[in-house]
Amino acid sequence: MRLEGRVAIVTGAASGIGRGIALRFAREGAAVVVSDVHAQQVAGEDGYRSTAEMIVEDGGTALYVPADVSRWD
Repeated sequence: MRLEGRVAIVTGAASGIGRGIALRFAREGAAVVVSDVHAQQVAGEDGYRSTAEMIVEDGGTALYVPADVSRWD
């Protein structure tokens, strides 16, 4: 596990490539913060929540947080 003991923050993790990256980082041992700005508009809140749940069901550690990294506030 190359990322054991590390924390990864993955934006765009509600679906697609971001979800794939979050899942892979978790499989490599990272605790993952799953985030997406468009989660409710694109995949529903369940988008990023389900990504986090997939990680936890696979034995990993995850937290989901809605965020817009393009805005400072």
